[in-house]
Amino acid sequence: MRWLAALVLVAALCTVGDGFAQQPAPPQCPELPFFVLVPFNYPCIIHPRVCRTDYGLCRLEVGANPGAPCACLAYNGMWFQGICIR
Repeated sequence: MRWLAALVLVAALCTVGDGFAQQPAPPQCPELPFFVLVPFNYPCIIHPRVCRTDYGLCRLEVGANPGAPCACLAYNGMWFQGICIR
């Protein structure tokens, strides 16, 4: 009977684990090239400056000031005008 209680205890401890839920791995974020248009729901941080257009966001160089006009290059080769937001 003791071996059954020990077996149940070991099985319970094995299924509980360490008590911490497994967190999903954060997305791998490659370095975003300057001026490349990405959607608003892009999962990675865009830095150092960000241009906002009607169609998405793009990364700008440090020299751009917030509030200044800017442009982003879409995948089809079109440039979209926007405003530097940070």
